[in-house]
Amino acid sequence: MTPIPDGIVIASRGSKLALKQTEILSGLLRAVEPALRIEVLTVSTRGDDDKDRSFADIGGKGIFTSEVEREVLAGNADVALHSAKDLTAELAPECALICTPERADVRDVIVGGEGVSGEERLGSLPPGARVGTSSIRRRVLLTELRPDLEVVEFRGNLDTRLRKLADDEVDAAILAAAGIERLGGVDAAMFGPLDPLRWVSAPAQGALAVEARAERDDLIALFMRIGDGAAAAEVACERAFSRRLEGGCTVPLGCHARASDGGLVVTGLLGSPHTDEVLRDRISGPASGAEGLGTELAEAILAAGGDDILEDLKTDAIEQA
Repeated sequence: MTPIPDGIVIASRGSKLALKQTEILSGLLRAVEPALRIEVLTVSTRGDDDKDRSFADIGGKGIFTSEVEREVLAGNADVALHSAKDLTAELAPECALICTPERADVRDVIVGGEGVSGEERLGSLPPGARVGTSSIRRRVLLTELRPDLEVVEFRGNLDTRLRKLADDEVDAAILAAAGIERLGGVDAAMFGPLDPLRWVSAPAQGALAVEARAERDDLIALFMRIGDGAAAAEVACERAFSRRLEGGCTVPLGCHARASDGGLVVTGLLGSPHTDEVLRDRISGPASGAEGLGTELAEAILAAGGDDILEDLKTDAIEQA
C-alpha cells in the first residue's frame, strides 16, 4: 500500500473564492485523514494583477493558473488547486490532474431583470439594457439571444460585481452559479439560472481540479479517496472538446457533459464574435470514453463550419499582435 503523506501544501490563488475552495478541499481531505497537516500557499496570477484589461487583451493562456502550477513545479507546493475552467488545455509535462471532487452547479445565472428562470429575466430586460460579463462566450450568447442589449466588460470578484450592479453601472450581469453557491450571501431571489442545453456553460465550469507532479503516488493515493468519478468523466470530456477547438479566453466555446447511468450526454457550442453564427451539437456515449466523446463532438462542430470560425479568430489574433 502506498503511504499517505503526513502533511501537504496546497497552492491557490488568493481571491476570496479561491480561498473558499481551499477550505472545501481541506474539509474533504480531513474527512478521510483527520490528522493531515494542511498549509495553503497563496499565489498572485497575471489575471489577478491586471484588473483593468479584458482577458483577451491580457492574452496568452493560463492567466489564472500558470503561476499556481509553477509552485508545484518548483517544489514549493505539493498540489495546485484550480477552478477547472481556468486550466489550459495542456498541463506542464511533469504534471497531471489527480483529483476532481464532486462538482458544483455548472450553470450560468443572470442577476437582474424579473422572473424565476434566467430566460425570463433575460427576456424582461428592455432594449438597450446594459449587461455585464467578462466572458467572450457569454458575450456571443447574449448577442445571439438578445441582440438589442448592450454588452459591457465586467471584471472583478463576486462582491465587486454585485456592488457594480447595485450602483447601476449595469442593469444585469451574467455570473457562474458555482461561485455564488460556494461563497453564499446572495439571495436566491436575485438571480435566475440559464438552461445549459442552450446557454452552454464553459468547459469544466463548476468543477475543482487538483494538479500535482505525475510521479507523486502518495498524493494520488490520498486524493483518490475524495474524487468523484462522474465529475472526472464530465471534466475530461469537456476539456477534450476545448483542447480540440484550441480553447482559451479568446475562443467563444462551451461544453456541458452530464453523467448518468454510466454514460455521458454532451452538448457543445462554438460561436463567432463577428457574426450571428453559433454552432451547437450533441452526442452521447459511455463515460469510459469521455475524452473521445469530447473530441468527436468537436470534430462534428468543426465540420459544420467551426473550422472557418477558428480560422477567422486566428486571423484576428495575427492582426492584433
